[in-house]
Amino acid sequence: MQAPPQGQEVVATSARDHLAAAHAAMLRDHQLQFRFTEFAPVERPRWVGPASEFLRAIAPFLGYVFWGGVALIVLVIAYALFSEIRRRMPTRVESTVAPTPPTPSYRPTAAKARALLEEADRLAREGHYGEATRILLHRSIEDFEDVLKIAIGPALTSREIARLDRLSPQGRATFSGIATAVERSLFGGRTLTPSQYNECREAYAAFALQGGRR
Repeated sequence: MQAPPQGQEVVATSARDHLAAAHAAMLRDHQLQFRFTEFAPVERPRWVGPASEFLRAIAPFLGYVFWGGVALIVLVIAYALFSEIRRRMPTRVESTVAPTPPTPSYRPTAAKARALLEEADRLAREGHYGEATRILLHRSIEDFEDVLKIAIGPALTSREIARLDRLSPQGRATFSGIATAVERSLFGGRTLTPSQYNECREAYAAFALQGGRR
């Protein structure tokens, strides 16, 4: 076997020396640990044991807690969406107009009605049936104006009386009939008969006295 050249031996010897020097320097470095038999395990904190036992105890219920949290989040999102949609929807404006108070309806007092009937009957007994009928109408119109605080006028026609909204349907029918009889007497040149007067009188008494003594 042929020996290596002398130059190669010098290079090999130099490499071994460098390797040995590097190894010795590494061993002298105290930041590096080469003896692991001296490792001391880290002591666990005391609370780790009870905590792990607690987690093992509640582990079967964690799934319910998770899905309950998911459901709560979904409900919160749904409520937020509903509130936003409701806010954007047009809202109906409530009327702020105060309700109109009911207007008083007209009905003469029993004393006024009986006094008027007595006066009309006196004229009828004297044979003045047209005047007796007119006094039922005109005195009632005066009473309208006094009670309802409105201006009507003595020449109110039957059609105008029918449009008075403060009269009850019975009142409008009663005074429209009396006004029609008065119109026939005044403008039609017809003398009212006792039966026509009695018809107007009974209609007025039925309205004014409502079942009372006539």
